[in-house]
Amino acid sequence: MKSQYINELKAGQLVKEKFLLNKKILREKKDGGFFTQIELSDRTGSIEGVAWDNVSDELKNISAGDFVFVTGSISEYNERLRIVVNSVSRISEDEIEPEDFLPVIEANIKEVINEIRGFLEKISNPYLKNLMMQFLNNPEFMERFSQAPAAKKAHHAGIGGLAVHTRNLIKLGLKACEIFEFLNTDLLIAGSFLHDIGKIYEYTYQKKIDHTKNGRMLGHIVIGYEMVSEKISKIDNFPEELRLKLLHMIVSHHGELEYGSPILPLFPEALVLHFIDNLDSKLEMMRDEIKKNKGTLSNWSDYHPLLGRAIYLGSED
Repeated sequence: MKSQYINELKAGQLVKEKFLLNKKILREKKDGGFFTQIELSDRTGSIEGVAWDNVSDELKNISAGDFVFVTGSISEYNERLRIVVNSVSRISEDEIEPEDFLPVIEANIKEVINEIRGFLEKISNPYLKNLMMQFLNNPEFMERFSQAPAAKKAHHAGIGGLAVHTRNLIKLGLKACEIFEFLNTDLLIAGSFLHDIGKIYEYTYQKKIDHTKNGRMLGHIVIGYEMVSEKISKIDNFPEELRLKLLHMIVSHHGELEYGSPILPLFPEALVLHFIDNLDSKLEMMRDEIKKNKGTLSNWSDYHPLLGRAIYLGSED
């Protein structure tokens, strides 16, 4: 087990520890020469670092995604902690403990799964109910679904994240159905449950969260479409209109062509699914950014590339 975790580091502290290298960027110094900006992480969060001169040379043969052993010191820069790296070397995955690097969602996942099961069991449409049971009664699927992250870094990026994200969407969808009574509740619940199930095969999460080969080459939308299509094909007389709507919700839930959906949402339940998916993911990203910056002196986070803005952290005034 690690003895130093990122969320416990303080200015002036010396560091000798294992980390996951998330990224490295070679920068040019104002007076010539180069240095490397890096980001390191463990299960408790991430921290930026800087490697000068010969240490920067050590990083040339180390790639983002590698586990590394780092020595250095913690300093404050622009009101945030960072590691000034004295040395860095790659280490084998066999030298790390997975629990040191795999973030785990705070929620009780068994309770979350029971919530999801309760919602799905209330579906009244017999074809959708049958389809839901095809997944719920599959132990291998449910084991993967319970463990999978919802993302590598973006939102709910921890063990159990997919289940929590899915539970949130179902609950948001039910609230939407209370307000907009013309919505098909069964369809929205089923679509919320199925929209991201391809992520159980998109990510690997044994020692670190990363993409599988299928995940990189196909993505969770295509994988999920194929999974649901295959289950529907085994249900006799499944209505074609219902099949088409459900599959459309999976492929359109990103909402925009530039965000990976091959088509825009074309009916109300599909549109609602996109918006509640977007709401839950973006709120979680903001929440993570606020937690990450807790204790800093700044009122603003760094620019968040996925949200396209800096996040207001609050003021003591």
